[in-house]
Amino acid sequence: MTGRFQWDARGRARVTAYPFPDWFDLRDVAHRAPAVHPLARYYSTHATTAPLSTTQVPFSSGDGERDYEAELRACQIENHVWIPIERGSAGVLVVGVCRPADPFDEQESRLAALSQGVIVALHRHWQVLDDWVAGHPLATGAYAAADEAHLTARQVVVLSLVAQGLTSRAIGDRLHISARTVERHLQNIYGRLGVSDRVSAVRLAAFSGIIATLPREA
Repeated sequence: MTGRFQWDARGRARVTAYPFPDWFDLRDVAHRAPAVHPLARYYSTHATTAPLSTTQVPFSSGDGERDYEAELRACQIENHVWIPIERGSAGVLVVGVCRPADPFDEQESRLAALSQGVIVALHRHWQVLDDWVAGHPLATGAYAAADEAHLTARQVVVLSLVAQGLTSRAIGDRLHISARTVERHLQNIYGRLGVSDRVSAVRLAAFSGIIATLPREA
């Protein structure tokens, strides 16, 4: 089971898991974690962003930690590795991987550290997409038009950034991808829209409602 957990300053939890379990109340277990989970305690009192496991920061014998560990063991998720994704005023966001019996070893801890960069990049890319959708005045219609043109969500975002006048390098920096990847997206966009340049692609996409037209002042 892999989960996405976030705790705020009051210890309230927001939880998503894949697959979300139906054999125990994960939200209740996560809600109590800041008080009795060793990793939750550690991240709340240390500024580190390094992935850590319960092998490195084990359960102690006090403050109900042993009872909590026994509860997790009964659910077959007593061994955890947590990968911090973001720290801020909203709390700490981590991706946690849980399993029974076998503690996470040193090699798996190194793998968690390597995967952290990929997960952080995906999270930032998701934030860009989420912000774009939230601020898009034609979001629903845009997706329908994009689907009709056989454009992916990422291609629509790239096209929207082109409409804002960003270069391929600037778009790549915004989306955390290479300029070469941006150019590949553009070539695919041209082919699907039946055009051969940026200006034509933006004009057609705006006319079709795939992207919002910008005010003249912008």
